[in-house]
Amino acid sequence: MTLARLIRIEYCVLGAAGVLLGAFLTTDAMPTTPVLLSAVAVFFVGAGCYAFDDLFDLDCDRLNDRADRPLVTGALSTHAATIAGSISFILAIAAAILAGTASGLLIGLGAIIAMAYNRWLRGVISLKNVLFAAAFPTPLLIGWLASGGTAGPLFLYFAGLVFIAGLGFETMIDVADAEGDRRAGVITFATRYGTLLSSRLAATFHITAAVLVVLLFFLPVDSRLQWNILFLGLAVAAALSNSLIGVRLVRDHSTPRVFVLKRLEFLTLNAGMAAILMGLLFTVP
Repeated sequence: MTLARLIRIEYCVLGAAGVLLGAFLTTDAMPTTPVLLSAVAVFFVGAGCYAFDDLFDLDCDRLNDRADRPLVTGALSTHAATIAGSISFILAIAAAILAGTASGLLIGLGAIIAMAYNRWLRGVISLKNVLFAAAFPTPLLIGWLASGGTAGPLFLYFAGLVFIAGLGFETMIDVADAEGDRRAGVITFATRYGTLLSSRLAATFHITAAVLVVLLFFLPVDSRLQWNILFLGLAVAAALSNSLIGVRLVRDHSTPRVFVLKRLEFLTLNAGMAAILMGLLFTVP
């Protein structure tokens, strides 16, 4: 359980699922061996990045009193985290090599960028928000490259939607860490412009993502989703949840509230993905 919290296993699983979804969106077929291996690689890249992220951010997390971080609470040693992160990267490299596709290059590049940010680039304004938000649609791109499929309108639309949702998520969680980030010298939108403005910006991204999900029912992006009642019901539920997160964030952006909304947002991201997948698989006029 402690190791799972270190590597944020739920986000690693979500990233691997994103690879499978990206492949399905571009091929409409069952995942091939390169796609499955790429999903494994993404899982372990995420695990490695999160482990080293906690190591690099240990002082900052202590300032923020992050009780959800096992290194802060002492439940896990820095030595154990280093070993876990290193093994994860080794497994990711092995899986990417076995996949034998261009996706391996994107996986490696993503890991290098994440490590470079944590080590040297944390003082660049808003870079964290953009880089970490870009990590949200990256599994979709990896799935596309691994499958050899065609990136059609739905794939491109969904990748953009996920990026906007990622901007909302990253901007929101920076609000909770603003005080510690400021004292540790980490530059984010929240530390530069304040938590209220950051909350409003995050809410804007959340609501925009909500609108974009529902618009798939009306726009001719994909015939399987347009006028699909099943998809509309699922999409509206996810959109309402995302919109409520934005509204609640503006009303109360205290640290405890942000952590509650963070968990709700994770569930909402999964619900949005499930809505699109179910809509593609089951067309209900």
